[in-house]
Amino acid sequence: MIAPAHRRLRLLLSEGGSTSARQAITVLGLAGHHVEICDPAPLCLGRFSRFVRAVHRCPPLRRDPAGYLDYVTELLAACRFDVLLPIHEQGLVFARAVDRIAALTGVALPPYASYRTAVTKAGCWNRSVCRSRRPGS
Repeated sequence: MIAPAHRRLRLLLSEGGSTSARQAITVLGLAGHHVEICDPAPLCLGRFSRFVRAVHRCPPLRRDPAGYLDYVTELLAACRFDVLLPIHEQGLVFARAVDRIAALTGVALPPYASYRTAVTKAGCWNRSVCRSRRPGS
């Protein structure tokens, strides 16, 4: 789906607690789009933006990934968003259920295997860098 430049989109961000989410909220809000967020924390950073129209309290991803996915897909079905914007590791969960998500809204995600490889490579790189550093060096 390609929206005309003047069309205001309804967007759901996958979380609202990070500075990355806060930056996305500001850019999208300044462009005139309708922004809502999902976050388990009642006082997440995004809540305090004038551009956020609603905060949906969802199950925490780390403790309940299936519950989180169910919550988001039910919200997408009920509220008819134009786009779901994964901010961080939520994209990995959505990539695992891309057919389920794509039937409800627009979303740009790499295949799950690619996402998993990227996450694994980043984790391996970080671990090897940490191991190679020695205290005092």
